[in-house]
Amino acid sequence: MKLLNLISAFCTSAVFLLNTQANAAITNNAATSTLAYHLATNATGRAAGYTGGYRDQLEFSAPYATNANQLARFTNAAWANTFWLKHVTGLSATPIGFTNVLGGQGLPTMISPRHYLCATHMHCEDYTLAFLDTNNFTYFRKVLQRLDLTNDITVGILDQDLPPSVGYLPVLPANYTNYLPANSTAILQGIGMNQDFCLFGEPMNFGHGKIVAWNSALNVPSGLHTNWNVGLRGGDSSNPAMILIRNQLVLVSHNYFANSGPNYACYLDAINAAMHQLSKKYNTRTDYQLTTYNLTNWPMVK
Repeated sequence: MKLLNLISAFCTSAVFLLNTQANAAITNNAATSTLAYHLATNATGRAAGYTGGYRDQLEFSAPYATNANQLARFTNAAWANTFWLKHVTGLSATPIGFTNVLGGQGLPTMISPRHYLCATHMHCEDYTLAFLDTNNFTYFRKVLQRLDLTNDITVGILDQDLPPSVGYLPVLPANYTNYLPANSTAILQGIGMNQDFCLFGEPMNFGHGKIVAWNSALNVPSGLHTNWNVGLRGGDSSNPAMILIRNQLVLVSHNYFANSGPNYACYLDAINAAMHQLSKKYNTRTDYQLTTYNLTNWPMVK
């Protein structure tokens, strides 16, 4: 959690050597059929009619956000009708909290009915998580074990499968660079999440190897304006960083530093191996592996 308060020299000097004019030229010259253009206009289309304020970005209705009683907070939770991303697929893959931790700090995100990804520097083992499904029903699951990988990536397993009404997120495939610009001057429209259960604009850059970087001061041409962006703070660690393709949230990273996180697409084999190891140990009925989002319907950019 404290790591989000650190802004390393790499994050401040190398991750975002960008400027608005350069990004405008890159994005505005792209064909409107590209995935990059879709990410920007898909977000702005869903934001139409909203101002970008707190209530627009808040996933849940007011009683959830204000109720101080922890159990009632979970059992009375409901998706907000005023939320700009209401009915988007994948919202329920991130839990609505721990039974022993207030708020949305340090949340994992499901990548199968049984497995999740989270930040290594957060510790949710032996905790109980609450998940709100698409029908506003709350499911509770206990964390059994975690396996720590590299670059702040941890894979964990729950004590029971979650139902399809909760679901899980696909991740970007390893060949995403064929479909998205991945150089040091191209930014893409991302979706971030913080401990306040808000989902907001998060301009992303994939051009730094195994790092996904973001900058709340920027905006993507044809994408969300900066008033939709929110800067991360201490306590936002582990919450997901995503993109929105059509109606589906796709997981790309988690909050590690305040402006960057690991690029999951670079670690697919290691994550799958950890999932297999945990499935074997706990005798899951299915040997779950990552689901990658199929990008072949989009034109290649290189």
